[in-house]
Amino acid sequence: MKDYQALYGPWALVTGASSGIGAAYAHQLAAQGLHVVLVARRQAALETLAATLKREYAVQTRVIVADLSQPDCLSTLVSATEDLEIGLLINNAGASLPGAFLKQPLAGRTDFLHLNVMTPMQLTYHYAELMVARGRGGIVMLASVAGYSGAPYIASYAAAKSYQLKFGLALNVELKEHGVDVLVLAPGATLTGMVETEGLDMRQANIPWMTAENVAKTGMQALGRTPVVIAGRLNRITTFLITRFFPAPFAVKLLGKTMRPYLDDHLH
Repeated sequence: MKDYQALYGPWALVTGASSGIGAAYAHQLAAQGLHVVLVARRQAALETLAATLKREYAVQTRVIVADLSQPDCLSTLVSATEDLEIGLLINNAGASLPGAFLKQPLAGRTDFLHLNVMTPMQLTYHYAELMVARGRGGIVMLASVAGYSGAPYIASYAAAKSYQLKFGLALNVELKEHGVDVLVLAPGATLTGMVETEGLDMRQANIPWMTAENVAKTGMQALGRTPVVIAGRLNRITTFLITRFFPAPFAVKLLGKTMRPYLDDHLH
């Protein structure tokens, strides 16, 4: 494992840190000796995680309660971290918003896009400027294998993750010469809190599931070594085969057929 403190310390900021991949990342960063800023909406869960990190790894933590789907969230985070040297940004917070596109209100779609697109872009802009000025740092964009193609019934999610995929790949080139590593981490099906809270429960589907801990570990190992990594060997093989050998419309139709049986509550 690389020297995270030297390359990306002393502080890391993790969005969506209250559970799932975000919480797993917080544990693994703290294990490397980085102090961690924990950002999410659920204060109780963040406080519990912060206490655990302090106890197990003897690091400092800072809890920021913020709704990253709202336009004022950037000023909240900037104000709460202006006294810290953030050397690593983990843009993890997100939502899938499953269901037929026209069955949900437009306002919800707008908040969704702010959470999944605008906020990661804004946070990246702010903290990347500071990293470039110091000549070192790291940024992780949480994309998804769904971002490699369209995905019926999570159409906005797949499009947002495609943005993060292309955005991160481009920034990797732009910021590398300034000493800042950018990684796009693209998980496949992962057992996180989103399975329960959003009703996208496909655990019975014949697809490879990963744990949040394994996804975060994949990202930890890949940062600074490659611009993009798909978590899970089978996910990498499947994504390569689908994007290389199947026409895009066919791949999207097949994905929609696979997902539809698990979304009945969201389609009517």
